[in-house]
Amino acid sequence: EAPVLGFILAYIIRYIAEPTSQTYIFRENENIPIYIFMALIVAAFLGMTVSAEEIFRDRKILKREKFLHLSHSAYLLSKISLLFLISAIQSICFVLVANSILEIRLMLFVYWFALFTTAACANMIGLNISSAFNSAVTIYIVIPLIIIPMMVLSGAMFSFEKLNRRVSSIDKVPLMAEMMPTKWSYEALMVHQFKDNFFEENFYHYDKDITNADFKLSYYIPELENRLKKIEIDFRADGIINDSRNDLMLLKNELVKESYQNSTIDSFNIELFEASKMTDIKIEQMESILADLNLHYLEVFKRINKEKNNLIKNLMRNRKDTYYNYLNRYHNENVSDHVRKIYERKKIIEFNHRLIRMIDPIYMDPVSNSPLSFRTHFFAPTKIFLGKRFDTYWFNMGFIWFLSLVLYGLLYFSVLKNLVNQDFYKIFRKRR
Repeated sequence: EAPVLGFILAYIIRYIAEPTSQTYIFRENENIPIYIFMALIVAAFLGMTVSAEEIFRDRKILKREKFLHLSHSAYLLSKISLLFLISAIQSICFVLVANSILEIRLMLFVYWFALFTTAACANMIGLNISSAFNSAVTIYIVIPLIIIPMMVLSGAMFSFEKLNRRVSSIDKVPLMAEMMPTKWSYEALMVHQFKDNFFEENFYHYDKDITNADFKLSYYIPELENRLKKIEIDFRADGIINDSRNDLMLLKNELVKESYQNSTIDSFNIELFEASKMTDIKIEQMESILADLNLHYLEVFKRINKEKNNLIKNLMRNRKDTYYNYLNRYHNENVSDHVRKIYERKKIIEFNHRLIRMIDPIYMDPVSNSPLSFRTHFFAPTKIFLGKRFDTYWFNMGFIWFLSLVLYGLLYFSVLKNLVNQDFYKIFRKRR
């Protein structure tokens, strides 16, 4: 089933951009993000269905052997070991077929491990379902109810900040989505496919610095200057700050944050932003800080852009064919568009008296608020946990295995089974 699904999916979405050409170019295939998403859904679906009846079928045996005091953990581990082996074989069969058709190169292990990890977590979900319900019909009704949220909250179909306000989150992945293994594996594969492919890994650190500096110059600093202009107008009108208090708070938050991240900013007193003590001199000081920021990022942009251009000129002079060959074989434009969110209309928004960047999340290193905090924006290139920075792919894979371990604990102590039986008992009592 797995290689057949891989063949069907890959064959259908093997897209050639030029209508008159018969040459397939990986860079131009706009369906790679869809392929990554569908591959993970296939892995989750196969992992869940292959395990959904494993414990349910053994109910009579388990009931008979209950009085023998056999090891419950040994029984579960034997089931899990076999299911993991099946999922590993299914995943490698799928990836070998599909990746070869779509010509995704040098990422066989990365794709296989992500699909296997997703399928293994789905195995654990399936075993929990299998132990909780007394009907095969009920089990196969529950599976779509789990798969659909995995699809919706994976980040592939809908932007997280554009969901229902009760679910969505502006600056981080919504908490509900953090519980979906497909979110972690989709983010991991998309980030790795863009950042660590054989072509982009040579340019990523240049592109990151250039893009971040350009954002500051084009959107961030102009927005702060507009807020300062409002503050100045408000102060000039009445000699006090009235209507622009929120702008002053935002300016304070952003400049304090910049002072921690940017050593080029001269130290300033926090009283500079007190509305009741505003003066013309303080406004001039804030203007000076913004001017220094603008000059700093302009210098960064010019310096890094020059370094990258020199590198490309050298490649064009000595290895031009190699450059374009690697670009076509390893880089995918639509994956780049997705992780950079280039079609986002709102480049920057205000949230909780802070400016939130909405574009190029792949170039934004997250900032941790506490040692145990690991939640970040979607498509973050790295994750922070316990004060250490980890590559997104490996951190996400580790988190899915942590979810699998939690699911094993729920299975071992029959948590879902007890909850379901208790709820059904209450419903039965109410009907009587």
